[in-house]
Amino acid sequence: MGMSAGGGKGAKSDINVTPLVDVCLVLLIIFMVMVPRNVPEISVRIPPESKHPQRQKPTQETLVIGLTKDGGITLNRNPLDRTRLADEIKRQLEVRDKKVVFVDFDDDAKFGVAVEVLDLAKQNGAEVLGVMKKKDQKTPETLRG
Repeated sequence: MGMSAGGGKGAKSDINVTPLVDVCLVLLIIFMVMVPRNVPEISVRIPPESKHPQRQKPTQETLVIGLTKDGGITLNRNPLDRTRLADEIKRQLEVRDKKVVFVDFDDDAKFGVAVEVLDLAKQNGAEVLGVMKKKDQKTPETLRG
């Protein structure tokens, strides 16, 4: 049998794994040394509790002002007098993103009172006033002003 002692003419095709293992071990030691042993503390400032009540969640219920022919005013079908109407509109609109108020007036309502109610809604935060149509008609109209 003929065996070669390494002095042959051909190239050796075996993979030498020893240098690869040496490099991996050196890299492992370097990364272990570089990782900090003590994690630094991070100071966190927490804001103090507020004494003011938190804002209410905005409601998705539409705000509808009604006016009857005899001058009665309703807000979402709840009867109100004109002095409480302004405060109630302001209170409900300040927590809403969209400041929209719909009006549902009787056909026989007095025009002057209707204009006063619209002005009252505008003065207390309404940005968009919408007019409700009767049920036999299809869609509501919206007035910007």
